[in-house]
Amino acid sequence: MRNLERAGEASQTETVSEENKSLIWTLLKQVRPGMDLSRVVLPTFILEPRSFLDKLSDYYYHADFLSEAALEENPYFRLKKVVKWYLSGFYKKPKGLKKPYNPILGESFRCLWIHPKTNSKTFYIAEQVSHHPPISAFYVSNRKDGFCLSGSILAKSKFYGNSLSAILEGEARLTFLNRGEDYVMTMPYAHCKGILYGTMTLEFGGTVNITCQKTGYSAILEFKLKPFLGSSDCVNQISGKLKLGKEVLATLEGHWDSEVFINDKKTDNSEVFWNPTPDIKQWRLIRHTVKFEEQGDFESEKLWQRVTRAINVKDQTEATQEKYVLEEAQRQAARDRKTKNEEWACKLFELDPLTGEWHYKFADTRPWDPLNDMIQFEKDGVIQTKVKHRTPMVSVPKMKHKPTRQQKKVAKGYSSPDLDIQDSSGSEAQSVKPSTRRKKGIELGDIQNSIESIKQTQEEIKRNIMALRNHLVSSSPATDYFLQQKDYFIIFLLILLQVIINFMFK
Repeated sequence: MRNLERAGEASQTETVSEENKSLIWTLLKQVRPGMDLSRVVLPTFILEPRSFLDKLSDYYYHADFLSEAALEENPYFRLKKVVKWYLSGFYKKPKGLKKPYNPILGESFRCLWIHPKTNSKTFYIAEQVSHHPPISAFYVSNRKDGFCLSGSILAKSKFYGNSLSAILEGEARLTFLNRGEDYVMTMPYAHCKGILYGTMTLEFGGTVNITCQKTGYSAILEFKLKPFLGSSDCVNQISGKLKLGKEVLATLEGHWDSEVFINDKKTDNSEVFWNPTPDIKQWRLIRHTVKFEEQGDFESEKLWQRVTRAINVKDQTEATQEKYVLEEAQRQAARDRKTKNEEWACKLFELDPLTGEWHYKFADTRPWDPLNDMIQFEKDGVIQTKVKHRTPMVSVPKMKHKPTRQQKKVAKGYSSPDLDIQDSSGSEAQSVKPSTRRKKGIELGDIQNSIESIKQTQEEIKRNIMALRNHLVSSSPATDYFLQQKDYFIIFLLILLQVIINFMFK
């Protein structure tokens, strides 16, 4: 992994040059108000030179807030720390008004943040799992600090004339491993104004919900667009409520890129809840990415390298050509799969056909065990944990019903990731063959179950024989002769069965 230089923050406004305005007019001839722009080729001068998968990682520069929340015993204080972390993901933005690359199907991105206070790592893995519609799936994990987060985003763009909106459909699920709590949250939409006339400005709008069903606590955040006649103070406004059930415990008010105040309803006290001061920006976690030479061909930085190089030197013609080469290769691959009647198979994520949710194939949501878990690491997109002792295999009972298509699919997929000798950050691990070990474990478990069952049968037979012997000994001489003969016959059968069992299994 390598350090990534901290990017500066700038205003979300941009004055478009006359040359670029002509490109926008050419683009607008292709669209009409209300049209989805996901299939429209955008000019490269408005592109931020990184992928959307990369941009989604901006929410974890303050992942240490989640580490603090996982340790918080009071559920209300936990919610407050979760909301504080959520707001921390918006202030970091590029200079001017830019849009990241639309990821290519199968594209992936991975990085991590090191937590100095807890000596842990937060891992981020993302993959483009669908192109039409464009869906990005992601997974975040820090087992040592006790949290993980997963979700998927369907990106849509709508054109309204002098403005357009980027709508992010989907939700993320934050889990505190030691508590079994899930916080389900949505995202606001991005709104760009001033495309045809005026200054181009980017804002966030919409209502966000953060809900924990287990505790009953929730938060509602409203991102407000600037009114038509509003002053500069009306830009980037936010308001919200923290609730327990239907009861409002506190309200939030302020600007998401500066100060946000919280007012406690019981005490009527108001204080600063969030403020991205220079000190906070200075001490945020440092992101580490995979070295370029260690990246696969479909990892974001390597995949888009030529487009990025052209944008950085302001060669829009070259950038447009290189972008077309990538997109045409994707279209050709889709045509080839259609000809061969093949479906795309994701590498790191899989779709749950019942819920429609995308799940990371190698997710590990066990609470951290300090006596057995040594270190969490990542290799080729697989987040793993090195342990002191392997967990013993548990026998799996045979299915009495016919397996479903999904069960067959899972059986053919990954059972558990192989631990490589060394991960990308230098952590050692042991190599194993999980599929073979699991098969042998199941067979051994079946044999052990059979032996235990036989032993129980033997013990029961011995008890029955002793009971009958005692009965005969205690019987009087006048005992019915027929009953005696019947008892002797039963004893003979039991002894014969015992001999047969001993012969077969000893």
